[in-house]
Amino acid sequence: MKSKNYPLIPEDERKCTWMIAGIVTYRLCDRNHRCEICPFELAIKNGVSRGGDFQEPEEDWTEGSQGSDPSVWINGSVFYHPDHCWVKVESPEEVRIGVDTLLTQLIADVKVVILPQVGSYTEEGQYCAHIIQSDYILPVISPLSGSVQTVNSRLINEPERITDAPREAGWLLTIKPKHLEYDLKKLLFGRKALLWYRSEEKAIIARTELMLKHNPEAVGPTMQDGGVRIGHLQDMLNHVTSGQKAKILDFLITGQRN
Repeated sequence: MKSKNYPLIPEDERKCTWMIAGIVTYRLCDRNHRCEICPFELAIKNGVSRGGDFQEPEEDWTEGSQGSDPSVWINGSVFYHPDHCWVKVESPEEVRIGVDTLLTQLIADVKVVILPQVGSYTEEGQYCAHIIQSDYILPVISPLSGSVQTVNSRLINEPERITDAPREAGWLLTIKPKHLEYDLKKLLFGRKALLWYRSEEKAIIARTELMLKHNPEAVGPTMQDGGVRIGHLQDMLNHVTSGQKAKILDFLITGQRN
């Protein structure tokens, strides 16, 4: 039984990210939350949970990979929110937040990035930032509740970093979570994140195809007259205007697909 005088986990010990997420019952972190060098992280991604809902896909899960399947941009050690934010647990006291690659493929001509004030409180499911474009203002939904610790000040002068490197220099903010374990359980990771990504990608492709169908001159030659079929989302988006991308973003964020 847990005792108030003798807690199960000493205050100076750190829970493993997978314990925080509820994937393993008990494990303490001995790598200062540097998951990229942790043997346990590698083991659990490659086989420990093969019988469960976490499964490493055959593709290389490295963001920015130029393979045939754009969904390889999903990273197995990062959590994802259905409103297209990623969450990286730096420690139980700090999580880093940014927007995923589906959104960044649709963002065009970023003018300004509005970030919250350090020390302010953000609630899960509410707006924590805004990305101002020439044709659209994109609200960013907070994937967790907590107080803002830092913001990416480089985005003030270099807002294009959001699209150039969304998981690196284009991160948005870090927060000190209030209910980390509870909030992480509502996020997507591993195989669930991959399946969700592909589903969202198909929805965007279907919407884009509908737009191009109603604007055939933007597509160029069709298969019947010698053209080549567009096979990937990014190739398809090359034929879409910034205004049309804004409509797709609105469809994706506001849930109009329902």
